[in-house]
Amino acid sequence: MAKKHLFITIFLISFYACDVFNIDEDAPVYPSQLSKLELGELIALNEKFQSQNNNICSTLNEYGLTGYSTVLFDGEAGPCLDREPVQIELAEPDTLLSIASEALISNSEFTGVSAVEDLVLLEMEPLRGCISCDDQSSEGKIIEWKFVFENQKINGLEVYDSSITVFVDANGVNRIWGNWFEQPIIPLRASFLPEEIADNLEGQTLKWNENGEEYQQTITADQLKLPEEKIIIPFENEENNKLELRVGWKIEVPSENTPFGGWVIIGDIINGRILEVDKLMKSNDF
Repeated sequence: MAKKHLFITIFLISFYACDVFNIDEDAPVYPSQLSKLELGELIALNEKFQSQNNNICSTLNEYGLTGYSTVLFDGEAGPCLDREPVQIELAEPDTLLSIASEALISNSEFTGVSAVEDLVLLEMEPLRGCISCDDQSSEGKIIEWKFVFENQKINGLEVYDSSITVFVDANGVNRIWGNWFEQPIIPLRASFLPEEIADNLEGQTLKWNENGEEYQQTITADQLKLPEEKIIIPFENEENNKLELRVGWKIEVPSENTPFGGWVIIGDIINGRILEVDKLMKSNDF
């Protein structure tokens, strides 16, 4: 199933400061950016990906990476909905885990994963289906395994929401959702500290709609859980239509009045801009 799209309303102010890292015109410019591919280029790259992976129904996203994007199946709910499940029981998940890992490495051009030792398994889940589907009385057997790998780490910093999910059946890997990134520019010093961003959040109201329910909370600085370490976040900047790899502070807003435990707010360490508001507890539901 495709990743769910969640909607929030939050009224926040972006604060800007001088970027002391860009004084030298020849120095790398923060943040690192990825541009969307032209449709023809993306189609050709996706055909290459599909030709190398006959069993995989998932596609590349608009940046040419494994992940979810409707650009290659506009108007449809997902590229794998019509896929016929392989009706063969699987009982050896350890063997399948190595198949999942190797698929990410062999597709490093599209996944961004270059070394097996970098992959850390977060969770694994058996998926059941029928073997003899004409027999309504037959018990569902394990016909797929779902493997979720932890978020990418670059120079010890976590890359937010970068877990990769791989599905394996008796024919091999059939879906890859998610990708990792090349080394981005990481500023050595922060222009904004977590406490400053927390102060700017004071009094702002979070509004979150999910499953027909609206959750609302006014932020007070003393309730916030401040981070000790920075985090890298892929940020889709609608102003320049690029994917930016920014560095931010991940601030938690706990709440006992939500089924997902509260929210996460990520603010840029250089200009204080709010980059992300998300649920505190997420799932890898594809």
